[in-house]
Amino acid sequence: MTDWDSALVNLQEACRDTFGVPVSYIPSVANRPDFQGQAINITAIFDENREMVDVMTGNGAGMESMIQRPVLSLNRADLGIDPMEGDEVIVAEITYRVIDVHPDGAGTFDLVINRTKDLI
Repeated sequence: MTDWDSALVNLQEACRDTFGVPVSYIPSVANRPDFQGQAINITAIFDENREMVDVMTGNGAGMESMIQRPVLSLNRADLGIDPMEGDEVIVAEITYRVIDVHPDGAGTFDLVINRTKDLI
């Protein structure tokens, strides 16, 4: 591991330890039947209203708008598996479903999540 990689891991761990909350991560049975829906308990950073750019395209034109979405940031090393769309997380007794996964290339994932009651 390079000095840069070590510094990055230390920074990720410091952020998790400072801003993290307890989370239960539940892999979807459809994605990972071997887990049988069992929860993995980790600490992750929860941002209830992260501003994100939503780009709508059509007819060659694009339109950007700012939307707020709940996002969960976690370290792959803590989870032990790659997160996938369709998995669920429980934060403060509220269940969310993973609708989009954004890896940062350095072992951290930002998961765009929706409350399960809000899904159609």
